[in-house]
Amino acid sequence: MKIIYLNLLFFFVIISCNGTEKKYQQAVVVQKIKYKKNTTNNDTLWVSQNDTTYFRKEKVIRSRPCSYAKLETQYELIKPLNNAYYFIYNDKKQLIFEGKYSSEYTDEGQTNKNGYFYNSKTYQYKSNGNLESIHYMVNGRSSKTELFDRKKRVSEITYYDKKTSDKAKVEIYDEGKLDETHIYTSFNNYYTVKQRIRN
Repeated sequence: MKIIYLNLLFFFVIISCNGTEKKYQQAVVVQKIKYKKNTTNNDTLWVSQNDTTYFRKEKVIRSRPCSYAKLETQYELIKPLNNAYYFIYNDKKQLIFEGKYSSEYTDEGQTNKNGYFYNSKTYQYKSNGNLESIHYMVNGRSSKTELFDRKKRVSEITYYDKKTSDKAKVEIYDEGKLDETHIYTSFNNYYTVKQRIRN
């Protein structure tokens, strides 16, 4: 009888240890830091928005034209490192942003001294966790946005004019293959170039 009780006790101890380990693993923050001082290489940081040593979190009310105001969470990067390349993850450990932080940036002879990610990628995800879009910034301006279908294939790419940030062209894909291109002549006017002949 004592052996049975001991076996049961041992079994419950193992279960509780496994449960504790599982909870601990879920609470782990995504954080890797490679910091190279006095080298020509960029510092590289992997950080989570939940890490309070890197981000200040606050609730803000946002209102947009033709929609109701809603409460959103805003994250502010605390003391960003100049010339560091950041990989930023959300609470689901999905990569949501990557880019190099520059305290000042020179493009075409103009120097901007506002600290910013002038070259970056922003990732958005669908409710099922699949990638929905990637938005690219180049030299502080919108460059392109890629949209993905439910099979994780590119479904649409929007390219932006580097001076005005207006749409320059939109490529429409069907089953991962370029189908047609809309080339914009003005803000909301475009002509279509067909890429494939359908049977």
